[in-house]
Amino acid sequence: MKRSVLILALFLAACGGSKSSTTTRADRAANADDPSCPLLVPGTSLTVEDTTGGAALVFVTTGDPLAVRARAAKLAEMHTQHDGPPSAMGMMFSAGSTATATEIEGGARVELTAAQPDGVAALQKELRMHASHMTRGSCEM
Repeated sequence: MKRSVLILALFLAACGGSKSSTTTRADRAANADDPSCPLLVPGTSLTVEDTTGGAALVFVTTGDPLAVRARAAKLAEMHTQHDGPPSAMGMMFSAGSTATATEIEGGARVELTAAQPDGVAALQKELRMHASHMTRGSCEM
């Protein structure tokens, strides 16, 4: 009887420690297929440049620049329309800005412009913070 109670206690303890594993797997699966994440293209790097109206995310790749450009365009569209899955890169930035994507040699540039002039510094800070989290080559936060 004691053995059965011990086995049951161990089983319940093991089950109790995995509350977030399902959510984590789902988030990773969603991010793995994120059409708004240029960093999912192998060989892609990210830098942030300040602009007068906000900041720009600059994606350059040694891989497929057409794929980077398509994902950057989706990022800009999703952010500006504020329409997409919550875990997508296009949805991770504050809604107080709009985005436009342009082609550059070897990749794309996504410029985010603050809706109000007093929001420029906050937008620049936010993009740098997000970019520092994405140095792993993924858009997961």
